[in-house]
Amino acid sequence: MEMYHNSFESSYREPFGAAPRGSAVTLTIDVHNRYHVSHVILHYILDRTDDEKTKEMDVCSEEHQRTSYETTVVMPETPQLIWYFFEVILEDRTLFYGREKSFESGEGKVYDHIPPSWQITVYDPAYQTPDWWKNATMYQIFPDRFYAAGDIEPEKAPETSLIHAHWENEPVYIRNERGEVIRWDFFGGNLKGIEEKLDHIESLGVTVIYLNPIFEAESNHRYDTGDYHKIDPLLGTKADLESLIEAARKRGMEIMLDGVFSHTGSNSIYFNREGKYDSLGAYQSKNSSYYSWYTFHQYPDDYDAWWGVGTLPTLKKENEDYRNFLVHAEDSVIKTWQNSGMKHWRLDVADELTDDLISQLYRQLKSKDESSVLLGEVWEDASNKTAYGKRRDYFLGGVLDSVMNYPMRRILLEFIKGEMDAPTVHRRLMTLGEHYPKQYFYAVMNMLSSHDVERIKTMLDDFLPDDLAEDEKEDLIIRQIKALSLWIYTFPGIPSLYYGDEAGLSGGADPDNRKPYPWDKEDQELLKWYRQIGQWRKEHQALRTGNWKSFAYDDDVFGFERWIRDEVDHFGSEASDEQLIYLFNRNLRKKKEVNLPIQKGKWQHLENKRRIFNAKNNVLAIELAPCEGMLLRLMQ
Repeated sequence: MEMYHNSFESSYREPFGAAPRGSAVTLTIDVHNRYHVSHVILHYILDRTDDEKTKEMDVCSEEHQRTSYETTVVMPETPQLIWYFFEVILEDRTLFYGREKSFESGEGKVYDHIPPSWQITVYDPAYQTPDWWKNATMYQIFPDRFYAAGDIEPEKAPETSLIHAHWENEPVYIRNERGEVIRWDFFGGNLKGIEEKLDHIESLGVTVIYLNPIFEAESNHRYDTGDYHKIDPLLGTKADLESLIEAARKRGMEIMLDGVFSHTGSNSIYFNREGKYDSLGAYQSKNSSYYSWYTFHQYPDDYDAWWGVGTLPTLKKENEDYRNFLVHAEDSVIKTWQNSGMKHWRLDVADELTDDLISQLYRQLKSKDESSVLLGEVWEDASNKTAYGKRRDYFLGGVLDSVMNYPMRRILLEFIKGEMDAPTVHRRLMTLGEHYPKQYFYAVMNMLSSHDVERIKTMLDDFLPDDLAEDEKEDLIIRQIKALSLWIYTFPGIPSLYYGDEAGLSGGADPDNRKPYPWDKEDQELLKWYRQIGQWRKEHQALRTGNWKSFAYDDDVFGFERWIRDEVDHFGSEASDEQLIYLFNRNLRKKKEVNLPIQKGKWQHLENKRRIFNAKNNVLAIELAPCEGMLLRLMQ
């Protein structure tokens, strides 16, 4: 190497990853002696002010025909991002050393111009994510499609509804010639139905149930809120929600609601375009108390709407009256549901909200109960996300506890599809681990499916080559589902299971990904599997808060270790010593012989405990079948 710095290695960046405000970070670069170096300069830029600073680096060692240069930088007191790269001034020219790819950390390369920079996330360590959450396992439910306790009552449905007579029907959108939905279909799933199925949910090792919106609305997805203070009549009542919260609590489970606070429905108390509510809505009169919540360009029909969808008029997040309604008033939305026992929220389209509003929500939740969790829908790297021209502060402290980990989902899918090799997977996951403060890295929501994307079973089916026989295809899909689900259940973060995935439910784009749960018709192999991995996560502390280290064995085999040593976990809490290894061979046709350099000992295959591997001469030899994933435990 002519020059070398690797942000993943402690000998070049100490400590690894995000840095507490005011802490010191030591950076090192090696330069080959064939270069006649005059000076090596570290450039670092403060993201808040775009202020660039420089420090001349000192020689710290000379060996193996390389000279190492080092300097220590004290992080600012104000949480923000720091960007850095190196300038190497030679006798005859100037070279630079920076990131090889702007979105991928680790080692860099030499440039003859200003290069892409590495990122240091400077955060406030005073803010901690709740311990229970880092240990959680999530189950996501689309309420209308989970379970119906009792018959649906058509009179409680909006006039535009289509009520399915059969639970087994396919979901459908009935649209007009402009593509607008004119009738919403309902199956009758409700809150009492969820409570009746808590045995099933508990059997999966679940500790938190995330519900898609449950407030009164016209649509079946209910992201078009009609009344934030009222449970949708088709789903039940406030008493039903309180009963569900209490019944779940008795089983050690929490409930999380979906907060849709960037827009309302046009058919709502607040906007009332359709005139269905007994209120003076913003659409009806400029004298409405809600008029200032919305942005009209040509009153009343030209207004800001979410992604231009007229049924979803956008709210003004800076409007003080709206903020009081949502957060601060005695009967605010948040306080009202806190009084019913609701502590945890997922924020829909968090990027559409201001960080200031999110912080106000965060503070109100924590003031009542510090164990409350605020989760944001963010589709990109949440540490450096820019939205509406502003860098977001999601993980700097006091804004969010967690985000949906769509970047990791993309990594898994691109790997299994063959579009990304294992070394790239390793670098991408390490980059997230470097960018996210560890409190947040261990708190993100890891999922394979959700209400917004195709179900994992359907995606995997689409990825497989057409020349496979149907039975071979089905076998490979099951192997892949097992390997990927085991991955997210054993990796840092909160594994989230989208209702029905455990039953083998398939589904393409919306509304196909929102089918009713197939009660009594589940894929028993998958159901047993999800119960098993939920149990493993509960039994092994190392899978929740243990240390982690990923590796690529070759292009097709990815793995990671989880461990606890000296009876202390990654956060300094008391825990039992253990060591586990996850391995996955993504190749569709080839077995893989894997020889891992490992300490001596016997390693047990957790799914088939009779399979025990002995490490010989500090090498653990394992054969992985095509699409096989496995979890091994070091036997004490």
